[in-house]
Amino acid sequence: MLGKGICEVRPIYAFLLLAFLLAQSGMAQSTPGQKTAPPAQTATASANPEDTGPTAFVQAEGNNFNMGTIVTWDFDLGYKFNQHTSVDIGVPLYSTRTFFPIVAADYRYQTAIGAPYIDVRYDTRRNRTNITSILTGSMGPNMVKTYSNGRMVVELFNHLDRNYQILNYDAKFSPFLNFGFGTGTVDRQVFPRPYELARPYETLGLIGNGEVGGAFTIKKFYRLEGSAYGLSPVGPQKVYSRIVAPDSLLGWTGPKTNENHNRFWDQYFETGGEYVNTYGSGPSRISRDNGFGAYLTINNKRFKNFSVMLGYTRSVHYNYDSAFIMLRYNFTGILRNLTTGE
Repeated sequence: MLGKGICEVRPIYAFLLLAFLLAQSGMAQSTPGQKTAPPAQTATASANPEDTGPTAFVQAEGNNFNMGTIVTWDFDLGYKFNQHTSVDIGVPLYSTRTFFPIVAADYRYQTAIGAPYIDVRYDTRRNRTNITSILTGSMGPNMVKTYSNGRMVVELFNHLDRNYQILNYDAKFSPFLNFGFGTGTVDRQVFPRPYELARPYETLGLIGNGEVGGAFTIKKFYRLEGSAYGLSPVGPQKVYSRIVAPDSLLGWTGPKTNENHNRFWDQYFETGGEYVNTYGSGPSRISRDNGFGAYLTINNKRFKNFSVMLGYTRSVHYNYDSAFIMLRYNFTGILRNLTTGE
């Protein structure tokens, strides 16, 4: 149970909302008679929003940075009830390669299951704005034997975007706004954001998240986007590392100053209390983060069920850069052929 701590809220949401409104007002005027571009296809297990039935996908994400490499494998099954509502369940698997081994001057490789999750998703459209809300619950059974905080974590994520046709070209621009809050950070596999996936830590405690950006989609197969994000914790927090194992004390051994740029998760497996491996909770600032990134998504023209995302993310608060890749294969068509004979 989290104890008392410092309660603070940074004005990240006001900035995100203002930026999104400005993006809409700046693009509001269009050529007379010009049709609005159709809604962008987002990360969902069903290619056609009108389809109903079982869904499935397999996804692998890799995040490489100067302190190690984290790879996530996810297996997801779901069901789409109608054009608005769908449910997904899945189990992630984490593999890590870090510079903090049990034997000095060596790498450490470790693979462990992550926290199983369930997502309830709702999609709709209001005044030409596409709206998606996802309620996620995840439960890590054991924080030592799994990559999780050993607690139940719940997050509500919201996405808004609007599409604008670029003259007469087969291209469109989509400003977007993402915001949400939860009882800790969640690696959301449905509608994933690169700064959330395969990150080197996870948090426990009330925390808000936000992201604002824009995306160019060209010929429906290429999507280039850039965004800025922020994590704003509230109250007492705990941080669990994915690069320092529970049985290892060989993380960062330098002084506990700003020399390591607030990265307590590269010092200890669990950060709380006086920033050591204790079960106390620390102030909200240990979970704070902000940064920016650029991403390219490629949907293969020949293999329509396969997609690739490449990206770069810069964490300003923690002062590290990461290269990101995500491979995704949609098994929905195969699953429906096996179960319903479609």
